[in-house]
Amino acid sequence: MPILKLLAQALLLGVLAFACATPLPPEGGALDETPPRLVEEASTPNFQTNFQKQVIELTFDEWVQLQDQNDQVLTSPLVEYELSIKRKTVRFEFAEEEVLEENTTYTINFGEAVKDITERNPADNLRFVFSTGDYIDSLNVSGEMVDALSGEKVEDALFLLYTNLADTVVRKGRPFYFARTDTSGRFLIENVKEGVFKGFALKESNRNYRFDQASEYIGFPDSFLVVHDTLEPFVQLKIFTEEPAFNRVFDDDSRYGLLRVAFNKVPPPQLQFDYIDLNPDSSTLILEVQPDTTKIWYDTQQNAGWKLAMQLDTVFYDTVRVRSRDRAEYLEKAKLTLDKKAPKGVQRLHPTQPINLLFNHPITRIDSGLIALYKDTLKTFLPIQIALDTNGQRKLSLSHKWVEGQKYELEIQPGALTDIYGLSNDTLLFKYEVDLLKNYGNINFQVAGLSPDSAYVLELLDKSNKLIQVFAIQGQETFKYAFQTLIAGDYVVRIISDWNANGKWDTGNYDLKRQPEPIALYPLEPLRANWDLDSTIYLNGAKPESEGG
Repeated sequence: MPILKLLAQALLLGVLAFACATPLPPEGGALDETPPRLVEEASTPNFQTNFQKQVIELTFDEWVQLQDQNDQVLTSPLVEYELSIKRKTVRFEFAEEEVLEENTTYTINFGEAVKDITERNPADNLRFVFSTGDYIDSLNVSGEMVDALSGEKVEDALFLLYTNLADTVVRKGRPFYFARTDTSGRFLIENVKEGVFKGFALKESNRNYRFDQASEYIGFPDSFLVVHDTLEPFVQLKIFTEEPAFNRVFDDDSRYGLLRVAFNKVPPPQLQFDYIDLNPDSSTLILEVQPDTTKIWYDTQQNAGWKLAMQLDTVFYDTVRVRSRDRAEYLEKAKLTLDKKAPKGVQRLHPTQPINLLFNHPITRIDSGLIALYKDTLKTFLPIQIALDTNGQRKLSLSHKWVEGQKYELEIQPGALTDIYGLSNDTLLFKYEVDLLKNYGNINFQVAGLSPDSAYVLELLDKSNKLIQVFAIQGQETFKYAFQTLIAGDYVVRIISDWNANGKWDTGNYDLKRQPEPIALYPLEPLRANWDLDSTIYLNGAKPESEGG
């Protein structure tokens, strides 16, 4: 037989053999919706007592595969292991150096790691339990987690139980039991033994079961958890990230006249700035503090660079070097303009709010005689109040007693505004039409049941969580306020129990055993246009019985 024909036959036989050895999903027909079924008589017996370390084999009624086993498979207590698969059998093999605890019940939760090879249906509730002692522990610890700030359920977070009750165990030790939260923020640890445990919640990214990064979400019960046959704890936890140490994240001095410095959190008012090697007689400095980036606007006649020193009490000190830049080169192209281009045509104006214009540079001088407000097309001159924001001096507010439905024209003539660099504006023209009051609503709001010995922070938020107004409340039993001319829509009141009376929400701290300040969210009835909404929130059971339960 010619050698080429022999090679072709050998290749064909090899392809057929591979096709027979490799299972493939069947083509056509109904979809396989049946999950793999464990064949118990062919598998390692479940729920064994006096268990000796051995390879655990789980055999199914069809070919299976492993998927996402690193995330899906959980052992409690933790053990080192290897997973493999051979045809219809999953093999769980303990690491050679792994030593099982005496008189301990172990659980292996496979989650959805084991699936069939056709439609990837996961095996139902696949769980292997064994005990190295004479009996299987049967107690449970359950609970739920929410985000302390948003109140949302927290998925894929760990709840850890330790027999070691030392505070340092969450950073250095391994948990004895643990479980993950599901999509509803709930967790369940089964087959727990009687005892006293330290509980700890952790949402991590490095999967090492230790609280070793400042950015990790944590939570903890206020006391140890006691577990026995008449007490199976249900733990409710608010998880949070601790307040990080104040630090500089980056700085940018790439252009003349502006130094941008970003911090890892909003700079506190106590942060001090000092300008080193900068001649105060020939320099102008304007500070603009924002939640994301702090801007130091400067104009100086000197050619040399300078330093910005920043200090916060005794906990933070840092300096930034500002390089020398060519002032003349920058001013050749620079212009004083709006920070963002204004919309074309007539703009809708809120009937009770001022016109706000944000410029790209700080304003240092205003010639009010060159700013004119006119009514409609008759060019009737109207009085106007002008204010400049002190934080950065870039926002110009222009107020007038607007008439709803009326059209106005605002003209800012050349030279009306001068910026930090001595640049002046070109002609700016804006057209407005005041919206009708009937398009807005009012909320007559009150909170009853406040403790006069406590402090609170009350915030009104819109449906996008934008802060509309905030109040610091102290020494009152009832708080009342009328919110006027609000846009129709959904609003939420957020009330913070301000334990330290500093006017803001404070997170928790593990080492100080301090929980995050409680936050309560109260969605209000939807506000309709041309409507007065009366809304009362009752705290601590303050609602009178005559008004219903």
